[in-house]
Amino acid sequence: MTASHPTAMVIAPSGYGKTSAVAEWAATHDGNVAWLTLGPFDADGGTLGASAVLALQGLARSTARQDLTRLLSFDVADLAPAASFDLLAEALVDVEEPIHLVIDDAHRAEDELGTGLLGALLEGACDALRIVVVGNSYVEIALSRLVLQSPDAVLRAHDLAFDMSEVEGLQAEQRHPFTAETILEQTGGWPIAVRAVQLAKARPDHVAHSQDAVLRRYIDVHVLGALPDEIEQFARSAALCSTLTPDLAASITGEPGAGGLLERCVQMGLFLDRFETATGPMYRWHDVFSSQCERILEQRDPERRRTILRAAAAHLAAEDPLASARYWVRAGDADAAVRTVLAGWTRLVVGSQAGALDRWCASLPLPHADDPRILMIRACAQDVIGHRDVAMMLAARADARGAQEEVHGFEDVRARARLFLIDDRTELASAIATVRAQLESPDRIDLGDRAALQYLLGWSELRQRTAPGLMVQLFATAATDAAAVGDHTLARRSLGHLAHALAWAGRLHDADEVLAQRLEFIDEGSWSSYAGGSAATAAAFAAYWRDDQPQAIAAAQRAIRSGGSAISFPGAARLVYAFAAAASRDAQSCQRAAREVQGLPTEMLQGVEWQAFRHASFAALNEAAGRRELALKIVALYENATDLPLITVVLAGIASRSGNSRQALQMLRRIEPFESISYVRVSRLLAEAVVVWREDRRGQARGLVEQALEIAAPEDLRRPFSAGGLDARQMLAEHLSWGTLYEAFLTASLAPREADGPLQSLSEREREVFSNLRSSRTMQEIADAMGVSINTVKTHQRAIYRKLGVASRREAVRLYA
Repeated sequence: MTASHPTAMVIAPSGYGKTSAVAEWAATHDGNVAWLTLGPFDADGGTLGASAVLALQGLARSTARQDLTRLLSFDVADLAPAASFDLLAEALVDVEEPIHLVIDDAHRAEDELGTGLLGALLEGACDALRIVVVGNSYVEIALSRLVLQSPDAVLRAHDLAFDMSEVEGLQAEQRHPFTAETILEQTGGWPIAVRAVQLAKARPDHVAHSQDAVLRRYIDVHVLGALPDEIEQFARSAALCSTLTPDLAASITGEPGAGGLLERCVQMGLFLDRFETATGPMYRWHDVFSSQCERILEQRDPERRRTILRAAAAHLAAEDPLASARYWVRAGDADAAVRTVLAGWTRLVVGSQAGALDRWCASLPLPHADDPRILMIRACAQDVIGHRDVAMMLAARADARGAQEEVHGFEDVRARARLFLIDDRTELASAIATVRAQLESPDRIDLGDRAALQYLLGWSELRQRTAPGLMVQLFATAATDAAAVGDHTLARRSLGHLAHALAWAGRLHDADEVLAQRLEFIDEGSWSSYAGGSAATAAAFAAYWRDDQPQAIAAAQRAIRSGGSAISFPGAARLVYAFAAAASRDAQSCQRAAREVQGLPTEMLQGVEWQAFRHASFAALNEAAGRRELALKIVALYENATDLPLITVVLAGIASRSGNSRQALQMLRRIEPFESISYVRVSRLLAEAVVVWREDRRGQARGLVEQALEIAAPEDLRRPFSAGGLDARQMLAEHLSWGTLYEAFLTASLAPREADGPLQSLSEREREVFSNLRSSRTMQEIADAMGVSINTVKTHQRAIYRKLGVASRREAVRLYA
């Protein structure tokens, strides 16, 4: 079926062996099948696509197939779904044979199943990928259009039900006291009931006509009761966790040899499937069997049931706080569930589970759902999801509830929540100090939560932009600690932010080393929309200061299109885009940059002076367009600024090129506290050199220029030298004639730069496609001429547009003819 349909669906109620049937099929396609099982809170379209990519990357790692290595060239944060799809399609364009992705329990995604990156993949636009969707009837609702388009691509319950020949085949394997006709009549071919009969060799008593109570008694007496004592006791306890590892099984059963017992259950066919993951074997009980075992234990020994669920919750508390909380709720201990979430909520929100956390909090019974701490956590989750108004309403409600009664820990939660919710810079600084005190307190904080808190503080300091060194330390430590606990998503996000912090601080060489880890990766989690695009923005910063403006523009465009919020890194990327376009003096780039700058906010949000970003961008673009008077009016607005180092450096450059060298020097002296930033210090030294050079103090000027070169050359920091006005260029030319230790660097900085440009970033195949795009051929004609499918041509086309920073064939041909 997958040979003729890019998306196949297996849709049936529980107990029909959907997962087992697909697992048996997958075993016949060794090395070609990736497996993704959705969890109970995977109803967030933003995370489903990223999970699918991770599953495919796991296949590439486990098989070591050479044709799948490009899947590992990116990681799962910083790109919008469309860009994510392009990267994935590019990675699969040359695979030798199609690969398959199984999405099990797909109904858990609800209406989000057909959205985002996963929705695009389900449409079959990627030739080399086949998808098998496994779930109950909700899948048919969520993917109704696909079902109607390809009805023969769907397997249903009647296809999975055992027929006479299959039941007779089972009889041939094991001797039974009754006929195949009797089994089929009593079970209706329901696979789980037939398998139960096979195991127990006892009459099912019309299971098909009473699929709950009768089946439960049958499993209790004839299936579990017929097992060896050791296996029976183990299975009755272990089945309460539908998905488990050997370690979790050992924790809930008290059996040190739980891994071996799980293997015996699999070998006996006891409704348990085994899957290999990157961290070892994972086991999953059939849903019907697991739920019936829990109900049996609840009736027979409710305290034992609660003990097992509490043990599962305790085992998972550090690894997966949300899963732990769900077990606490099942055990009837909502207080413990709330305590678990309170201990780990920061990690969940800055990770990829903000939506799932909000849904869990909303599902709590009263009075827990109205706990001010829970309300404030929901406010943060809603803010990250992008529902700012809802977030502020929940925060106000939390504050009101907190004022009515004193709740232990509310002020700690509120302090962290302020890092998400407040806009005023002074208040943000106060909130940062409070949360830093929490981090430095002697109270024990789990390493995973500590990593999340360090990341959150680093992100807050990045918005505040007053302590470059501290930003770098926080992100570096967060990355190390997150990697140590296996939170690779947070680790790589921290590295992306670290690259941005280093580039903003003018440590371009260090930023290069971090960016070399290929941090422009896919992560459709809610946090990437909230604060995504950091690595691309860092690359844009570095390219701008190195005076490689085409690369700066291309990287800024990638950041803007990452899908992140305009009040986060894509906003900063718009600023760099404007600066780079102005520096390039390319009219079309300046026009596109001006349109992008219109997307910046006009007020302070989350502690960032976005209005200043807009003003500085328009000042640079006005100067490039020859409207110097308009640019100087904006310069005058920020002449006395003391806390905007990047903007001050750029505006001081405009003043200097207008002949106002003393004004430029005074502006740069006002940001002296930021002289740990390389481009701030180099710009101030050069401005001072110009002033004394004009006063004919040549020796002093040479000393200042040499100091600036000593700082700039190791970082390849060219922009302050190439951007000088007439006086600066004459001074630097004279400096070359006098001789300098940095002659090659200064010569290169003053020479017209021949940048690589976006066209050079295209692969050989992409250049061939682009050559055809310049012709009048249709897409189908291009595909025919190249001997590939039209989907392959479209994949290359999307990659070309992304690399060139264009949105259409006409724009690509016009700009790069």
